[in-house]
Amino acid sequence: MTNMEIKSILKTKGVENLFHANTVCTAITFLKYGGLLSRGAVENMGLIQTSQISDNDDKKYGVFYDIFFDSVDIHKRTNKLNKYGPLTFVYNLDVIDSLPEGSVKITKKNPIHWTEDMRDNEKYFTDVDELEFCFQKGDFGQHITLVDQHRPISFDYLCEIILDNPNLIRDKDRMILKKSRFYIAETLEKCGLRSLLVNRGCSDQCNCSSQYNGYKEGYIYYRFSPEIEL
Repeated sequence: MTNMEIKSILKTKGVENLFHANTVCTAITFLKYGGLLSRGAVENMGLIQTSQISDNDDKKYGVFYDIFFDSVDIHKRTNKLNKYGPLTFVYNLDVIDSLPEGSVKITKKNPIHWTEDMRDNEKYFTDVDELEFCFQKGDFGQHITLVDQHRPISFDYLCEIILDNPNLIRDKDRMILKKSRFYIAETLEKCGLRSLLVNRGCSDQCNCSSQYNGYKEGYIYYRFSPEIEL
């Protein structure tokens, strides 16, 4: 499938934006270096990012240099915090137009569920008709992936950056969140992207605050701190 065929099908499915959530620490690295980076690229460049339990499997299955997007804002869709992080980069679907041919793929399931004996057509949609029939907007296993990325994905197509805004109970956690907001705003100002920052406004049905407050001490630091010590 060509990039344009994939983009066309995504549009017919109602996908207008692509969503990438991450920790504040890793997001700051993206902002300082001009775009989203694959975990492999960050590691090769000796930059800072929070660890992920999937890193070893990502290396084993050859996706460590891929950048993963979702077709919806998971936090908003589920009324729960996004396990990948509290800061979500929202890209216009037109970012696909800027990518080399063949660099866009869509997974059939999250790579954490892959096995070593799976063939490529079991991991990814490889046929136009199959993608058109089986792709579902909001399926969290069907990731739009930019494969083999060694350079930043430009912010030229960035629409907004959404920062979670939970009502935190612990004073220490509130201080971390305050510092995070300030640091992100300051970094965005230097990048000329300050106007894109949005504090998430959750509905009354959202459970993210109770989830954040329910985690043991240190979770907020790990997810929100801009200067995490790894």
